[in-house]
Amino acid sequence: MTRNVPIERTSAGQWRLVALLLVAGVTVDIQWGSLPPLVGVIAASTGLSGSEIGWVLNSMMVGSAVSVGLTTRLGDIYGHRKVLIALTALALVGSAVAATGTSFWPLVIGRFLMGLAVAVPLGWGLLRPRATARRIRLVSLALSLMLAIFTPLALVISGFIVDLGLPWQSVFWVSFALFAILLVLAVVSSETPVSARAHGRPSWFGSLGLGLWVAALLVGISEGPASGWTSPLVVGAFCVSGATLVVWVLQQRRSDEPLMSFRGMDRRQALVGYSGIFLISVVGTSIFIALPALLQTSEEAGYGHGLSTLDSTFVLLAIIPGSALGYLWTRWGVVRLGPRAVLLISGTASVVVFLGFGFANDAPWMPWVWVFGYALATLSCLTVGYTLVAAAGRQDNMAVTTGIQSIVQYTSGTIPTAVLLNVLVPGPDGFIPEAVFTGTFVAAATVVAVFVVAWAFLAPKRISDLHAVDAAPDPETAYAVTH
Repeated sequence: MTRNVPIERTSAGQWRLVALLLVAGVTVDIQWGSLPPLVGVIAASTGLSGSEIGWVLNSMMVGSAVSVGLTTRLGDIYGHRKVLIALTALALVGSAVAATGTSFWPLVIGRFLMGLAVAVPLGWGLLRPRATARRIRLVSLALSLMLAIFTPLALVISGFIVDLGLPWQSVFWVSFALFAILLVLAVVSSETPVSARAHGRPSWFGSLGLGLWVAALLVGISEGPASGWTSPLVVGAFCVSGATLVVWVLQQRRSDEPLMSFRGMDRRQALVGYSGIFLISVVGTSIFIALPALLQTSEEAGYGHGLSTLDSTFVLLAIIPGSALGYLWTRWGVVRLGPRAVLLISGTASVVVFLGFGFANDAPWMPWVWVFGYALATLSCLTVGYTLVAAAGRQDNMAVTTGIQSIVQYTSGTIPTAVLLNVLVPGPDGFIPEAVFTGTFVAAATVVAVFVVAWAFLAPKRISDLHAVDAAPDPETAYAVTH
């Protein structure tokens, strides 16, 4: 519902909220991307097992899964600023605990506390009631660009920290500094207007149930490679996740105040937006896991490049210029051509890109070209997804709406990651078979092609923003939201 909330006219107030959202996105990228390249260093310096390091990596994801449903709903009801301040303070404590700890539990607890700070959805909740439809669209594009740029930078930052002789825990101090900036921006920002907040009570069962079934699913997927997919822990986690999901869905369908309500929203637009985010989470694992492994394979195998761990991450820097050009293409395309055309053009080009990864990687310059193409074309689908979701959310459920996309990313990215870690296994000659790499990229191209076909029928031709402050009031939409 479009509420009678005045547009914040001061440029300082507007830009503080935009800066808060962009810093939140950068913080997420640094958190997620800076630690995986340090797995070997962590194992050597702490003596932790592979399973324990896996829990250090995934504990932040579990924290986010537990937090996102509850805290975003609390923000929509009671105010996003106060919830964001509390969560950021916990994240600062978590960053300090992880930065000063070298044993298993301090690292797990620290990462878990960092994961609780789901700042991007809460930032959207602050901005939505004050922003025009055009500003929502432009900020969506800018946020996607920032996320794309800092994903490869996070990987390279880790390598430089080690090369400079700094302790690997320094990556947590980088997160600490970003959380401190985020806290300052939250403190100086204005709270969500009361008129733009959700009415009603928190959906405690819906929030906690969402966190439980997602967290149990992540535990099962994360522990499967180490404990075995038929181990009691893994099977039990999947059973708990499945049973909770069924009960959760039934309860939400019958609830008068469900956690996620699509009333008064453009449902098709929101679901297509989630699909773009889902797609990248599935196929992007091949870029950040399979491609570096291929580049690190010795030239003696006949198809590898023999690069070091750090050097193999440099090729991902091609994402930066590709994303910059992709930003311009998507910004122009969604206005002039519409989201459906952009998704179809970028998706079709992405199929070519992944086939290029699979069959044209021999020359040293070729991976750079395909990574550039991935950023230009495939990440454009992600950007359109973010834009569609942001434009679909109501003022009184914006944090939950954008928080659900975090759940989509957490759950959809873990399964292909687990599969890749199980198939990227050296053969008798000590090398991962070339067919495994080729099959991975062909599978990614196939997944993209399926989505392109679906988008041809389902994606909207134009972006619809029914709830921006400058949107024309729609009595039927208002009735649907309030009833």
